[in-house]
Amino acid sequence: MTEKMISFARKNIVTLLFIILCIFTTAYSRQSSEFILQELISRIIRNAVLILSLLMPVLCGMGLNFSIVLGAAAGQIALILITYWDLGGLPGMGLCLLIASGISVLFGMFAGVIFNRTVGQEMITGMIVGYFAKGIFDLIFLILVGTWIIPISDSRLILAGGVGLKNTIDLNANVKYVFDHILQISFLQCLLYSVIVMAVFVLLLALFHACVRKRSRKTVLRICLPGLSTLGALTAALVLFGAVPSLRRAASYAKVPVFTVFIIAGVCLLNAFLCRTKLGQDIRTCGQNMQVAAAAGINVGRTRIIATVISTVIAAWGQIIFLQNMGLINTYTSHEQVGTYAVAALLVGGASIKKASISQVFVGALLFHLLFFTMPLAGNNLFHDSQIGEYFRVFISYGVIAIALALHAWNQNAKKHK
Repeated sequence: MTEKMISFARKNIVTLLFIILCIFTTAYSRQSSEFILQELISRIIRNAVLILSLLMPVLCGMGLNFSIVLGAAAGQIALILITYWDLGGLPGMGLCLLIASGISVLFGMFAGVIFNRTVGQEMITGMIVGYFAKGIFDLIFLILVGTWIIPISDSRLILAGGVGLKNTIDLNANVKYVFDHILQISFLQCLLYSVIVMAVFVLLLALFHACVRKRSRKTVLRICLPGLSTLGALTAALVLFGAVPSLRRAASYAKVPVFTVFIIAGVCLLNAFLCRTKLGQDIRTCGQNMQVAAAAGINVGRTRIIATVISTVIAAWGQIIFLQNMGLINTYTSHEQVGTYAVAALLVGGASIKKASISQVFVGALLFHLLFFTMPLAGNNLFHDSQIGEYFRVFISYGVIAIALALHAWNQNAKKHK
């Protein structure tokens, strides 16, 4: 038992450390449970799709994809275009998603080809590709926009000199919060409906495999086990938030944007579905051993490019969700640190450069963003200087990546030694 506990602590040391830090900073932030829960829900929903975009490259053995910056840039380009065209609402955002998807497919293919040339060095390559993409983005939108090459003269977008986009672009009323304001319910209602939906889903899944596929009881249980685990976690959360008075008040106060949650759930289902297809099997095989995959007849280079494209497209969707929630675009900086923060959040959830899951995405998003907004508040209360918390949380985002990579190298050396 002791050895198992030590092994568990070693594998999840980053997550456990963050849990301790989150408890400490939450206590010293001295904020109400209503504020903390609402802020946490907003941040998780705002960033979840960006973090989910990292899963496919990890499964494909390419590590943590820092080049999702390209997808984020594609999302920003699409939002700038629909703002220039004065489009909005669901039709406008639908067009925005289509434009972003088309651009990000091209960007993803570009990144995938480069990754195939740098096998084994994909993470550092992705980081450099992100810096390169930012330079090209700045060149186009700071130097070329407003000239005869890209003749845009809209005063809402262009700097006073007539060349280059403004540093900050306010999204119009038909774009700002368009997903978030379609339907909102309390967090307590969301938990209740989630339990009901998950229970129905697990029941239908079990009946389908038992009655239609004629699977054995043991096989049906194995297939339904992830759904049962999720149902158990949701039920436990519902009981906790319903039984504790302070948590019940917070859960009744905090609002959840239902439509955005549906988009996040759709991306989760897309990832789960792809993992069960032939493409998903090829991606996992490439991630386990490229030589074995090639010997089995899998086109390894093509599979790696497809995984990169999927990641880039999902990142573009995530950036659109993020920016419509923020209500504005910081033209030259909004996409810059997307890769670093998404990677740090995924690692906080217990993922590694070789293994990641949907559950780790949400655990990481919860812990990372809870620490991210409570740290400055705790720093202000403890040291009367919120900048200490600001500096520390920036250090945390890079430190987590360094620690996770060092632990991975240590574990690999330990395995080789054994």
